[in-house]
Amino acid sequence: MKKLIIMAALLLGMAHTAFAEQQGVFMQFHRRINPENTRDVNRAPMRLPIEVVYDSDTHKIEVIGDESMEAEVFLYNANGSLENYSSLLNTEFTVLTPGIYIIQIEGEGWYAEGEIEIE
Repeated sequence: MKKLIIMAALLLGMAHTAFAEQQGVFMQFHRRINPENTRDVNRAPMRLPIEVVYDSDTHKIEVIGDESMEAEVFLYNANGSLENYSSLLNTEFTVLTPGIYIIQIEGEGWYAEGEIEIE
């Protein structure tokens, strides 16, 4: 009987922490190609050291990247209206209203877009 109570307590404890964890946001990276240069070929997707994470416990979207990278971060709601902006790559936004948000990161010669649904 004690084992059953201990197992139930462990399951309840794990269920509580499962709802308050960080969720990664998939970002698609794109290179801006100069239309005058016809020799550019984009065969593989770009890979940049940028991570976007949403924490459901603190309601924060955190953008983390290399300190040497210069980029601007935009946060749009589902209607396309600008919700927040940062001129620095390493930033965090607090989002309290549920809905779909689009994160756009713009650097020199590239941009990245991702979408997150906040419940």
